Amino acid sequence: MIRDVSVSAVEHILKESRSAIVDLLKINGAMSVELLAQELEVSKVCVRRHLNLLESDGIVSFEQEKHERGRPRFIYRLTEKARCLFPHSYDEFAKEVLVHVQRQFGDEALHQVLSARADELIARLKVEFANLNFDERVKRLATVINAKGYLADARRMKDGTYRLRQRNCPTENVAMAYPDVCEEELRVYREALQCEVIRECRIADGSQQCEYRIVPATLTQILPKGSSKQVKNSNLGARSEKS
Repeated sequence: MIRDVSVSAVEHILKESRSAIVDLLKINGAMSVELLAQELEVSKVCVRRHLNLLESDGIVSFEQEKHERGRPRFIYRLTEKARCLFPHSYDEFAKEVLVHVQRQFGDEALHQVLSARADELIARLKVEFANLNFDERVKRLATVINAKGYLADARRMKDGTYRLRQRNCPTENVAMAYPDVCEEELRVYREALQCEVIRECRIADGSQQCEYRIVPATLTQILPKGSSKQVKNSNLGARSEKS
């Protein structure tokens, strides 16, 4: 069987391995050779070879982590150049379009454009979530946005809430210039899931990831003081009545 493996097949496997390393570094921020080898279930020698190639391409860099005893450990992380490997949905073009919308038609028109786009996403997700229970809707949301390049995952916490994390922001440049993009994204999650969603940090503010806390309607008692009132009086109720 080994003799029948073509050169192109071997090259494909090697490319997949390096791609997996890049994804792991994007998700975790920085990792050692040992951790990468453990995650990929390959030898440390194999991982080092891939890292050397990625380093020569300017995709990864490393630093020494010194300990009181033993040899220093090398920690690898992605470089700024690696950003081009992840989808950004042509955010520069989108930002330029929004600039012209705002200049020619004003802030209200800009808000209407962003709001209308969010309304369309909500409608699509509601169709996607039809006949799903709450847990299934959260998991499907993570799958949907992950397919758009967000490197997202949703994890159920002990208190019954979910933690949604996004390690990549395909519209980062737009979000930094227009915070309303993030506010509309938050509204999409709230209305599509029909529950309260609290944003705890975001990439556009300098965090390594965007993180949300998703609270089922049955658990509103665990929300911080004042949050329940916010849910009741938010656009969630008004827009849900219209739909």
